[in-house]
Amino acid sequence: MKKLSLLLLIASVALFSCKDEEGGNGSDGGSTAPTSYTQQVLLEYFSGAWCQFCPDGKVYSDNLESKYGAAVSTVVYHLGDAMDNIFDDEIDDTYAAGYPTGMINRIGGSAVNRGTWDASTQAVLQEVAKCGLALDASDKSGTTLNLKVKLGIGGADMPAGNYFLTVLVVEDEMTGSGTGWDQANYYNGVSGHAYYGKGNPIRGYVHTNVVRNVLSAALGDKISAEALTAGSLTEFAFSTNLAGLGDDLDIVAFISETTNNLQNPSLSSSFVYNVQRVAVGANQDFD
Repeated sequence: MKKLSLLLLIASVALFSCKDEEGGNGSDGGSTAPTSYTQQVLLEYFSGAWCQFCPDGKVYSDNLESKYGAAVSTVVYHLGDAMDNIFDDEIDDTYAAGYPTGMINRIGGSAVNRGTWDASTQAVLQEVAKCGLALDASDKSGTTLNLKVKLGIGGADMPAGNYFLTVLVVEDEMTGSGTGWDQANYYNGVSGHAYYGKGNPIRGYVHTNVVRNVLSAALGDKISAEALTAGSLTEFAFSTNLAGLGDDLDIVAFISETTNNLQNPSLSSSFVYNVQRVAVGANQDFD
């Protein structure tokens, strides 16, 4: 469990307080959901400015985004640096398996080596999407954002399981100077690597896709069984204060299924069925 000073805890709560206005329960707008959706991929990986191998995680992430374009949404959870926060601690504790490790749609229920990310991305993109998400982040007044998330289920009920909606605030780019910002770089002396000769640490390093807040519960808000039936269209509402964050923010929301086997944890499973991303101030319909 991460150790945070009381001062940082108080400051972070003041900056990033939020609430789910619907208490985690969606309201059916009376319309029918789309019958088909575009399958998208979520890459979650774990990083830190102190981590000498983490620049290679960014190389693999950048390669995925270059190869698959908007089909891949990347989010990065930071530990022990200036971008660390209290809101994603439970995600770190549950899924991280080293730095940089990551997950494609939470396949396997734990972060894995970056060398597997591409094959897993290909496998997910071959799946037929069973559900989809629409995000309306256009209602922003000053530092207050009122967010609407719609969950649509396709032509069949979702498979039996425990489903959760997770909503993240992600800052596209962050940079600073000194400890907690300058990126340790093992690859400074590795000829041919993208970060060869960039310094160790890399000063002025641009950290991308940084998770700044979690508007749902860290491991997601439970989705009711009624919202998982064929043709269901369910809306969730969140409100948050973006004070202290940058101007280049995105909302990333995803629906996941988690099955915990307490008697045999190795049989526990987790999977992200779909993900959606939108810039704060914009609207993204179902696709």
